[in-house]
Amino acid sequence: MNTKIKLLLVLLALCLCSPNYAQSDTLEVSLNQAMAYATEFGYQSINAEHDIEIARKKVNETLAIGLPQIAANGSFNKNLLIQEIVAQINGQTQRFKMGTNYSSTIGGRVDQLLFDGSYLVGLQASKVYVKLSEDAKEKTDIEIKQTVAEVYFLASIAEENIRDFKKSMETNQQTYEETKVYFDNGLKEDTDVDQIKLMLNESERLYLEAKRQQTVTMAILKFSMGYDIDKPLKISDNINDLLSIVTLNPSSDMDLHSHIDYRSLLTQTDIQRLDIKNQKAQAMPRLSAFASYDYTMLGDDLSNLINTDGAVIGLTLSVPIFSSGQRSAQLKQKKIALTKLNVESRMLEQSLERDLLIAKTNLANGKEQYNNAQEALEIATRIYDKSLLKFKNGLASSLELSQNENKVVETIIGLRSASTNYFNMYLNFKKATAQL
Repeated sequence: MNTKIKLLLVLLALCLCSPNYAQSDTLEVSLNQAMAYATEFGYQSINAEHDIEIARKKVNETLAIGLPQIAANGSFNKNLLIQEIVAQINGQTQRFKMGTNYSSTIGGRVDQLLFDGSYLVGLQASKVYVKLSEDAKEKTDIEIKQTVAEVYFLASIAEENIRDFKKSMETNQQTYEETKVYFDNGLKEDTDVDQIKLMLNESERLYLEAKRQQTVTMAILKFSMGYDIDKPLKISDNINDLLSIVTLNPSSDMDLHSHIDYRSLLTQTDIQRLDIKNQKAQAMPRLSAFASYDYTMLGDDLSNLINTDGAVIGLTLSVPIFSSGQRSAQLKQKKIALTKLNVESRMLEQSLERDLLIAKTNLANGKEQYNNAQEALEIATRIYDKSLLKFKNGLASSLELSQNENKVVETIIGLRSASTNYFNMYLNFKKATAQL
């Protein structure tokens, strides 16, 4: 599909899925939209597309070698000093000028390659290089999508932290004001007021830190997408939306030939085979034809020049005969390189199976850690809510309340970390099974 058409389709999809884009000038994207945007407008993706175009132009360049090559030439000379020759004629020394005051030549030459084994192999190889560039583009897009997904999730984490710590800050603000009233009426001690103030300050710090993290992660997300950092961007998927796509028992079936790393290695193997074929072709004859025509004007006066012309056609044959074993040694080196690629192919098969096993195990561990972190937050929140109620009724100290709130903060941070790890393990699994 033409690149411009693909860009228009992506923009259309973004606009259809974000009806407020034109009104507010703020682009709102889901995770899938962010990844699609990055694979079209990301800096690395754009350069990878340029590499494909370069490879395609290389095919045209190689093809042109076997087509007629036409060259024209021309010259005009004014001899300031004509060289003389000295000769003995009938025993007398004679001097002759060899040339005229003016000379002008116009000519042309056509060359046509008739047979060259290296040319035919090179044409095949240039087409394979296009495939190699396309594989590189696909691999680049996979890396870009993984990066964008990871940063997108961090941005959603930052938004969730802002909501949680803002709620905590508001609760502590209310508790602080109530505690001051109790203190003014002699129902609370000054240490209670100070302790609650410390809790309020800490929740304010966490809230502001979460906002700064959001600013940083959004800047990184924009850069990863190839989106202008100065333009507003909003994410539409929250943590629950993102984690809902993580299936409990994802399929681990994978065809090795569908994995980009394996397909890239197969392409490299094809190139190496063509390199061997080209080495063999260098021992074959090279035949080309040519035709040339020259039109020359000579004379001592520009108004009275003598015209003459000439034309030549011919064949040029080059036959390699003996290279003192150089070509043979080069051919053996290339065959050994192909053997190495075959070994790498078997090694890659084992490596991909190993990566799949590790990814599946890590995903299961990540799920377990995430469930434990969720349960820990629920328990810590219940304990805090009860201690807050007890504190307001004078049945718990401010120190106990502070300790329980710290536990809530710890479990929130722990849950965010477990969520990030779980989501990243899912991305690794998708990548290992060639589904990203």
